[in-house]
Amino acid sequence: MDGDPGGPPHNETRADMRALAAHPIRWLTRARLLLLGREELTGLVFWAALTGFGGALASVLFREGIRLFEQLLTGGSGGLVLAASELQGWHRMLTPMLGGIAAGLVLQLGARLVGQRKSIDYMEAVVVGDGAIAARPTLLRSLSSLFTIGSGGSIGREGPMVQLAALLGSKLGALSHAPVPRRRLLVACGAAAGIAAAYNAPIAGAIFVAEIVMGSIAMESLGPLVVASVTANVTIHRFLGFGPVFSVPHLQFGANWEIVFFGILGVVLGHLAPPFLALLDWTKARFAALRVAPFVRLGLGGLIVGVLSLEFPQVWGNGYSVVGTILTGQLGGVLLLELFVAKFVSTAATVGSGAVGGIFTPTLFIGAAAGALGSTLVHAALPGAALSSPAAYALVGMGGLLAATTHAPLTAILMIFELTLDYDMVLPLMLACVTAHYTAKAYRGGRSVYQEALQPECDEADGEWRLRTIEPLIKPAAAVVANTVSVREMLDGLPRRPVQTVYVVDEKRELLSSLNPHEILAQVKAGKVDPDEIVGRVGVPVAYVLTPDMSIAAALDGFLREQARVLPATAGQWHMTLLGEVSRHDLLLVVQDRISSRR
Repeated sequence: MDGDPGGPPHNETRADMRALAAHPIRWLTRARLLLLGREELTGLVFWAALTGFGGALASVLFREGIRLFEQLLTGGSGGLVLAASELQGWHRMLTPMLGGIAAGLVLQLGARLVGQRKSIDYMEAVVVGDGAIAARPTLLRSLSSLFTIGSGGSIGREGPMVQLAALLGSKLGALSHAPVPRRRLLVACGAAAGIAAAYNAPIAGAIFVAEIVMGSIAMESLGPLVVASVTANVTIHRFLGFGPVFSVPHLQFGANWEIVFFGILGVVLGHLAPPFLALLDWTKARFAALRVAPFVRLGLGGLIVGVLSLEFPQVWGNGYSVVGTILTGQLGGVLLLELFVAKFVSTAATVGSGAVGGIFTPTLFIGAAAGALGSTLVHAALPGAALSSPAAYALVGMGGLLAATTHAPLTAILMIFELTLDYDMVLPLMLACVTAHYTAKAYRGGRSVYQEALQPECDEADGEWRLRTIEPLIKPAAAVVANTVSVREMLDGLPRRPVQTVYVVDEKRELLSSLNPHEILAQVKAGKVDPDEIVGRVGVPVAYVLTPDMSIAAALDGFLREQARVLPATAGQWHMTLLGEVSRHDLLLVVQDRISSRR
C-alpha cells in the first residue's frame, strides 16, 4: 500500500542513507567526480561559474593596479583625465612617455625571461589552439599594459582584463583535466567574464565571445558563457559594490521620422570605421619600420599622447569619464570636434607603438563623439523641431562604430542596450548598428579590428595570424563547368587527376549546384542519366559554403556536419560567386601545425 512506512522501498532508502553516513568517502568521491567534470552538465556549469568568479576578481585586481600606478605617477586617484588637467605642462607631457618606456622595458626584459614561449591570445587559444595559455607571458604583458594605461596611454583596460580571465579559464581547464574542446570553452568563458566585468554587460559579454570568437551561438556553448558572464557581473557589481561604467542620463526621443537620421548616422559611422582601422595599421607599420627597442617605440607613442594632452588632457586613458561628459551634454561644439580628432590620433599612436591593451573602449569614445557631433548638426539644421537628446545620438554612435569596427552588430546592440536598459533605444540602435556594419564590411572585405589591429606582435612578420580564417586555404576548384554543358562534355573534360566534386556555375560564375562525377558516371552507365542532358538539370543544390572570413573552427564544424572532403568557398553567404574550394586535409594540417608549434 502507498505510504506504508514498513514497505520495502523505504527500507531500501534508509539502508542507503545509513550506508552513505557510515562511509563518507562516498560523498567525497561524488564531489571529486563533480570537480573533475565527470558529470558533464553539472561539472561544466560549476567550472563556468568558477571561471566567472575568478575572472571578476582578476579584473578587479588589474583595475586596482592601474589606480595605484596612476597615483604613483600623478599623485592623484580621481581619474586620469582629472589628474592630467591638474598637472603642469611638462609633467603632463612626460608622464605617458615614462609609462610607455616602463611598459616597453617589461616587454623587452620579459622576452628574455620567457625565452621562446609566445604569448597566446585568448582568441587564438579558442579558435586554433588547444585551450592552453601560458601564464608567464600573459602576466608580463598585463604588467606592461598596466604601465601604459596607468600613465595615460590611449588604450582600453578591457583587453588585459579579458586575457587574465581567459588565462584563469585555461588553468581551471587544466586543473580539471578537461579535454581540449572543454578547455577551449572554459577559455571562452573567461573572456566572457572579463567583458561582463569590464562593462557591466553580461548578455553582451556572452554574445560577443559566441559571435566573434567561437562563431556560433549554439546553446551547447552559449549556456556556459552566460553562466560565466552572469557570475562575473554579480560578483563585481553586487558583491564587491562597483557601480555602472557610464552614468546614462534620461533619454529623450523625438518624432518617429527622426529614425531616418539614425540610419544616416549608421552609414556615416560605417564610412568612418575603415579610415580608423587603416590609421591603426599605418601607425603600426611606421613604428615597426623604426627598428628600435620596444621601450623606445612605446616611449615615443606615449610622448605623442603627452604632446596632444598639452592642449587636450581628455585624451589620457581609455575615455570613460569623457564619454560620461559627452552623454550629459557638457561637451560639444568645436571643442568636441577637436577632441574627436585628438583621440583618433592618440589611440593610433598608442596602439601603433605596440602597447598592450584593448581598443574596445577608445572605439566607444570615438563613436560617442561622432554621434554627439551628428546631433549638433541635426539640431542646427532643424532648430524648431522636437528632436532626440544629444545623449541618444551619442549612445547610438557608440554602438554603430563598435559594430562597424568589430563586425559584431548583435554584440554592439546588446551592449548599448544593457548600458541604458531603455527599450526606446532599440529601434534606432538596431538600424544604426546594422547599417554601419554593412557599410564597413563593403570596405574591409569582412575583416574586423580583431584581425587587423590586435594581432599579436609575433605574427606581424610572417602573417601567421591570417590562418585564423580560411582565406589562405582557398585553392582553385579542381573542376568547374557551365550549367549549359552536357553531362557527356563534362565527363570528357574532367582532369586526369581524381576529382571529388564538380561545381556548376552560370555565366557570372555564380555557384548553382554541384555533383559527384563518379556517381554521375555510374548513373550514365546504368541508363539512369542521359549523357546529353545538361549538367544544370542533374546537379544537386549546394547546401553549405565557406566564406573567406570564416574562422577555422567554424569551417571544421562545417566539414564535420557535411561529412565532406572538400567544400566550395564563395564571396559570401548571399554572394555565391565561386572563389575556389577548401580541402579538409589542408584544414586539419593547419590545425595540427598550430597546435604542435605551441607545445
